[in-house]
Amino acid sequence: MEKIYDIIYSALMAYGNFGIALGAIILALFIVQIALHLGIYGRVASFRLMNRKQIRESEPAISVVVPLFAEDTDYLDTSLTSLLTQDYSEFEVVLVYVGNNNDFFADIKSLQRLYPNLSPVHIDYTPHYPVSRKIALNIGIKSAKYDFVVMTSSDATPSSERWLSLLAKGFLYGDIVLGYSGIQPQSGFANFIFREYQFNDSIAWLSSAIRRRTYSASRNALGFMKSLYFDVRGFNHLNMGVGEDDLFVQQIATRENVSIVLSPRAVAKERTWGGWSWWWHRIKLLHTTHHYYPKGAMAPVVAELTLRTLFFAAITTALVCMPWEFKIAAIVVALLRYFMVIFAVVRNARRLGESGIVALHFIYDLIEPVLRLAVAITSLRRGKKSWL
Repeated sequence: MEKIYDIIYSALMAYGNFGIALGAIILALFIVQIALHLGIYGRVASFRLMNRKQIRESEPAISVVVPLFAEDTDYLDTSLTSLLTQDYSEFEVVLVYVGNNNDFFADIKSLQRLYPNLSPVHIDYTPHYPVSRKIALNIGIKSAKYDFVVMTSSDATPSSERWLSLLAKGFLYGDIVLGYSGIQPQSGFANFIFREYQFNDSIAWLSSAIRRRTYSASRNALGFMKSLYFDVRGFNHLNMGVGEDDLFVQQIATRENVSIVLSPRAVAKERTWGGWSWWWHRIKLLHTTHHYYPKGAMAPVVAELTLRTLFFAAITTALVCMPWEFKIAAIVVALLRYFMVIFAVVRNARRLGESGIVALHFIYDLIEPVLRLAVAITSLRRGKKSWL
């Protein structure tokens, strides 16, 4: 006890009450952040679906439902072909085309000669009665002939021919299947930010689902039983412009009926349609769904961002105000934090098939709190009804 007293006394004499308080704050923030990254977000990398109770003996026949709102011949030649040629025993692809180009729909139907598992559906588009993605999904699901549905989008491409078979294994353990969708890698700093943002967003809701608190899902990889769909009358938030996947899964998910499928081969990659302005508008719209999340769903995310901001502020204060030995200690703690964070990021990125984001993660680690605060503030300016 006398030695401990001598250490505390020496520290007080050297750094004063302010220095001791600052050091304690830095250490406390360091410990809590590491606990969040390794204890909560780190569960994504270590999660094993087989540890949960199996409720079915075999994978079911599946209907994959895809809304299509443009005469996109590239989609027919690439992503749709990837869906139709999945390595799975029994499935159909219900492609819901919303538009007025009869020649394009004829091209879709002509593909049935090569792919009998294609089931095209045509919805005429009229400006007086616009068809939303939710309406297209509702019609596609009702047209599906199988009792198990996987919904995706025309923006997404499966990462492998086993994408569907791996998602289907989720139905062995639950009535709802959550998969991961990332942004397609491209050159440029903007694409790096787009990918990091989606990756970190997904880690948050996937880790929450692993803890049996499901509040979100990817519109590019969500599976469910049709009976659950009919129990809640489908995608019934028709007055809402976005968020059909989140609000729907919140209605049907329980603590026991959700499976999470995590594998690099079970990933869908989403293409982008523009640069910064396109992405910023998209992120702000998606952020408005947070108003309808269950209370406390975003608490770990908000807590981690707040603690990270305070940690950086405390480190900066130490570098500006404290003696050189204190500065060195602060730098060591900051580096130790980053190495432990990057350890969790590397493991999660490998599990989700994300490559090329780790090297520059230190940049995103610094700017993410500011970026997300800017998204939250600008979304509030639009108001809750901006997307209704």
